[in-house]
Amino acid sequence: MQINRYGPTFMIIFGTFSNILNICVLRERSLKKIPCTIYLCWSSISAIVFIWSGLLTRTLQGYNINWPNENQAPCKIRLYLLNISWAVAIWALVGANIDRFLCSHHSVIYRQLSTAQLAERFLMGIFIFFAFVFIEVFYCVEAKVPNVPVACYGRNLPCRVINDWVYLGVDIILPSIIISIFGTLTIRNARLRIVRPITNLIHQIATTKNNIVLTRRNDRNLTHMLFIQVSFVFVLDLPFGIYRSYASLTANLSKSQYRVAIENLIYALIVLLVYFTHSTSFYIYTLTGKLYRATFERLRRHYFNFNSI
Repeated sequence: MQINRYGPTFMIIFGTFSNILNICVLRERSLKKIPCTIYLCWSSISAIVFIWSGLLTRTLQGYNINWPNENQAPCKIRLYLLNISWAVAIWALVGANIDRFLCSHHSVIYRQLSTAQLAERFLMGIFIFFAFVFIEVFYCVEAKVPNVPVACYGRNLPCRVINDWVYLGVDIILPSIIISIFGTLTIRNARLRIVRPITNLIHQIATTKNNIVLTRRNDRNLTHMLFIQVSFVFVLDLPFGIYRSYASLTANLSKSQYRVAIENLIYALIVLLVYFTHSTSFYIYTLTGKLYRATFERLRRHYFNFNSI
């Protein structure tokens, strides 16, 4: 009860503040047209929806307010938004990793695929795809489900197994495999040749040598930031997928009150780990990215000077 009362409240404030700052920095004029920053911005927007749709009910539960999980409509809508936003937040990072591979490739053909237009199409495509995939939530999920970590849960064992394996596959395992592959290829590209992403041959010819060097430096900064965040996210998300599978498979077993209490405690801590990974992007980028820090400092000085006037 204490964990649910104070942990999610802190995480909502911490995560919302982090992702809003992240969006503000990534939408700065010098960054907003870079394909990688478009992916990261979408990931932060989705993370805000994910945090509020998942943690608000846990905060209320800490004060014995359980109506969102005990009423069918709020339960289903909340889970639908949570599933979509979590998937989009993860797959936006996948898209960013693919973009890092494209813009670091020695072939001009591959580098020309690193465009803002392709990033926007990819993001819109995954949003529509997951919006259809998770329609099953309106059938499978029910309120007031007994003997499970949270009352808003799968209505029967097949639904629970399907949902849990979707969590593991779509949100953890498959993205991890794809990111590992493209991350390895990106490192290989960087060792072979450091290049800048180009979207237009005429623009490439007209670009000065200083701009080329600056763009290469920016690409390395973005790649470094992205790799650290991705590693952080997937290491801390994995326990949630494993525990959900365990909870579903043992939901029909007879458990002592002591065992139920231990499992609920473990689940409360694991849930906070998941949301923590999606609440720290601003802080990770600030610590690991010189480009990001410089942009944030420029914005801070601009708004500080404006307010002073």
